Amino acid sequence: MKVTIQLLGQARRLAARERLELEIPAESTVHDLLPAILKGADERLSSLLACEGKLRRSVMAILRDETIDPAASGLLQDGDELSLLPPMSGG
Repeated sequence: MKVTIQLLGQARRLAARERLELEIPAESTVHDLLPAILKGADERLSSLLACEGKLRRSVMAILRDETIDPAASGLLQDGDELSLLPPMSGG
């Protein structure tokens, strides 16, 4: 299946591009996608999004306008767009 990953907030500023298209196996979780999302990424982006190979708990994974559990399988479908939103900073 093909999914599009959209990086938002600080992640967008740190990434080389704001959208990535990935070919993934059925039943993939958001955690499963992290190696492909972070391939070639700068260390700041990697530490912003991931911890110990998983999406940080503070990063929202948004699919079809709803926050999803990054460990849940079977949620991603062909053609989906998944948005990753790290916590906002500043004031």
